[in-house]
Amino acid sequence: MAWRPGVMGMSASNRDIESEALVWLVQVNDPAFEAWDDWDRWMAADARHAQTYWRLAEADADLVEALKSEPVRPRAANDSRRIFTFPRRRAIAAAVAVVALGGAWFGWSVQPQPWSIETAPGEQRTVTLADGSRVSLDGATRLTLDRRDPRDVTLDAGRALFEVVHDESHPFTVEVGETALTDLGTVFDVTRLGDGARVSVSEGAVRVDQNSASVTLNAGDSVLTGPRGFQRRTVSPDDVAGWREGRLSYSNETLAIVAHDLERTLDRPMHVAPSLSERRFSGSLSTRGTPEDLRGRLSRLLGVTITDDGEGWRMEP
Repeated sequence: MAWRPGVMGMSASNRDIESEALVWLVQVNDPAFEAWDDWDRWMAADARHAQTYWRLAEADADLVEALKSEPVRPRAANDSRRIFTFPRRRAIAAAVAVVALGGAWFGWSVQPQPWSIETAPGEQRTVTLADGSRVSLDGATRLTLDRRDPRDVTLDAGRALFEVVHDESHPFTVEVGETALTDLGTVFDVTRLGDGARVSVSEGAVRVDQNSASVTLNAGDSVLTGPRGFQRRTVSPDDVAGWREGRLSYSNETLAIVAHDLERTLDRPMHVAPSLSERRFSGSLSTRGTPEDLRGRLSRLLGVTITDDGEGWRMEP
């Protein structure tokens, strides 16, 4: 059985913490590692634990990248040694963090350690990541994260609001299909759509990359990404997180996307008549109340007839 560090109190020296962090790093890199609950408790026991662990993990990753990026220099015919060359400053700086502790581990097999957070339709959940960033998940949402790097997130489905602890040296990134988002000091909302994504910024800024195109969004900016590229929008920063309190706000949005949001939030299939899918709506919708009250209220606000066909709700002219 692998040795597992204990949980130390605040009296532990920084060197003791570094030693324990190194042991955890070695074990987390093992694909067979399963002691995630113990690892979580150790990380949460002292703010210095997570800070030290991620510092060593980044140094380890830097060294591995340096070794991977540098080719092997051909040896002379009379030389039986294999000689590696790589950027000395980068490799030495990365290695010192580990070797100074007396360890011989250089992380040759850095493996991602994915895990997922998922909500059911109609459910909401807020989680705090290891770096202190917070993520609020709407209904029918799934995130994939990497235990080795809490600042690398994939939105597989649904909608999430990110409140990011900014770190210029280690940007927070979110992948949504073909779209990549990079935090520039921010609170932002992301929805995965059928053929792209919707990104809205409440505070700070976000860089949005898709293929070879890039755009920077500031507070009050929103964009739809998809096959047609970027479609810029404006939003009220105060409305970006409104869905957490049961309020959906829109500015010139298509009913197809409005229905997509309602389906996820209300846990009810929503079908839109083809003639209505591109109709635009501006305003706010409350998602609280009984199904019958909601159906009548949404019909009046959206200017449509909403019927219950037994399998869900359908928007008709």
